[in-house]
Amino acid sequence: MKLNYFDLLSPNPIQAPNAGGILSPTLRSISSVGYNTYQHYLSVILTHPAFCGTADGGEDTFFLLSEQEKLNCIFEMLGANEPYAALLQKALNFFFRETVTYAPGYQGFSVQSDNRLIGLVTKENYPEVCDVIRQRNHIEIPQKEDLSKVKSKKAMEIVKKLQAGRKEKSTHAQPNLNMELGNIISAVANKSLSLNPLNIWDLTIYQLWDSFARISNNNIYDMQLLSTAVWGDKDHHFDAAMWFKKPPSAGYD
Repeated sequence: MKLNYFDLLSPNPIQAPNAGGILSPTLRSISSVGYNTYQHYLSVILTHPAFCGTADGGEDTFFLLSEQEKLNCIFEMLGANEPYAALLQKALNFFFRETVTYAPGYQGFSVQSDNRLIGLVTKENYPEVCDVIRQRNHIEIPQKEDLSKVKSKKAMEIVKKLQAGRKEKSTHAQPNLNMELGNIISAVANKSLSLNPLNIWDLTIYQLWDSFARISNNNIYDMQLLSTAVWGDKDHHFDAAMWFKKPPSAGYD
């Protein structure tokens, strides 16, 4: 379910298939639960527990599952893992407009508004729910190899080694403090002509990152405009339409 740019920018909830309305959380709502809790909720939604594959074949079974099968297997362990079910319920409640409650009878979660059942989150639609949450939080997932298509044992060993190497590298990589959320909020609030440290908290998380991309893009445009005004543009490098072109980070085209 790929959302268009208009929907991604909208502060209104996006209807997930047969589930409910998924919000792009505002900076104020993130602040109300705390940044670390917000990050924890995202990690619950966007990571797949590797022990899903250990029940009937060990770790290799998990690596052979498709992405949808990895997500589906989460629901197979909810009944036997109440703390995890409670944690997933809290995470879903943060991103849904409606109230989400763990419902063993439905083998998933009920989604209610004014005590009226309007949808369910089950293993059938959970992958789409996760993907809408990802998009609404401006998170792009790098493309990974589809291990379900790897048939050769030798090829599987090579792919696993490559993945382990990338994981090891990312583990030791130093975080870019310039891209930390608090710094981006401060930068946008103090650079924007209309946003400030008081009203910026009403932006959604997607709107914040979009504003940051626009400001960055327009800074480059202003420098090129000044250079062209002073030195001319004999090589025709200046793009007068650059200021309104969609920045690459605005969507996942």
